[in-house]
Amino acid sequence: MHAFYSALMAGVMTGMGGAAFLGADNREVGSFLFSIGMFAALALGLPLYIGRCAGAICHKPRKIGTLPGILIGNLLGAILCGLVYGLTVPSDAPLLQAARLSQPFLSTLARGIFAGMIIYTGSYSWNTMTSAKPIGTLLAVTAFVVSRFENSIADAFYFAAAFAQTGVFELAVLPFMLAAILGNTIGPVLLCLAIPRNHQPA
Repeated sequence: MHAFYSALMAGVMTGMGGAAFLGADNREVGSFLFSIGMFAALALGLPLYIGRCAGAICHKPRKIGTLPGILIGNLLGAILCGLVYGLTVPSDAPLLQAARLSQPFLSTLARGIFAGMIIYTGSYSWNTMTSAKPIGTLLAVTAFVVSRFENSIADAFYFAAAFAQTGVFELAVLPFMLAAILGNTIGPVLLCLAIPRNHQPA
């Protein structure tokens, strides 16, 4: 139960990063501030699906069974954060949702793969570097946001905030989230398989 709660709070913190992004007047500044979510999760030891899925799948002993709980917890935490945020803070979440839902499925999948690779790199660097740990996190998060790649947990926050503001649930959110989650899983695994065996695993 505590593990699920930790995953839920990791999703909440990702939502906090999304809130910082929405509140920033400048996209680059917002992209940098978005990193508070991933930084908090890594610093506090909270499990983030995108950072942990590749290790659970590729490394022995495999821990694939832990992934559904982490993913559901992350998504639920981000959704709860988004609902509260959307009800209390006016934002551009509905516009952001509309832009995302206009993307084709394969575009979202590709963006999810790229985001997964970048986020996994940030998580891996935190777990392997002996100093300057936040650098990899800051670079990774800023890079994927500026590049307009898709983080499924952050998207859950944006969509929940948009729903809270408008009261309208778009069914197109469901295939979008499927594509983003698949991409966020494939990307880290592809990169993890490329890491030399003598490297310390994440």
